[in-house]
Amino acid sequence: MSRYGPETERESSRTFVVVLLALLILTVLGALLGYILGKRDIDARESLPGDGKSPTPTSGGSAAPAAAPCPDFIGAAARKRDGNTKLPLRLVLYIRTDKKSEVWICRENDGVGLWYQGHDIREGPYPAETPVEDDNGLLLSTVTPAGDGYLATNGTTQYRVSRKELKVSGNQNFTAGVVEARP
Repeated sequence: MSRYGPETERESSRTFVVVLLALLILTVLGALLGYILGKRDIDARESLPGDGKSPTPTSGGSAAPAAAPCPDFIGAAARKRDGNTKLPLRLVLYIRTDKKSEVWICRENDGVGLWYQGHDIREGPYPAETPVEDDNGLLLSTVTPAGDGYLATNGTTQYRVSRKELKVSGNQNFTAGVVEARP
């Protein structure tokens, strides 16, 4: 049979298979290239400065930002009070006042619940002295953001905590200036 003569059935089927394999390879390469370019574009958009978004981990991590932890005694007391508390508690605000008191505002690890831990200092600030509930410490879960700080309530007593002052009103009435604030 000559090189330019009519093709046999076997040669025709071989050509069909080669064309089919070539199309399959090109399809896989196109899909892979599209995936890579799309992923790169998504990553670039999520990490633009000032867009209000941050990339979030895709495997197992919490959506809450990783802030410094609150002292363990606060988490233990919060868990004892409410077994559904999401530990570890993360520090939102710590203040030490000029009237021998300190306050922690802590957020649950899920980013939702807030806790207030107050401490009337007798010997020294934590860790020199650990607050004891109903003695020199007060733990509250009734905390809400308020203006430039937080508001915790205990019956008719309100505790307004900010980086500038601790203002207590209700059964007690006083304002204390802040001598140390974190973070």
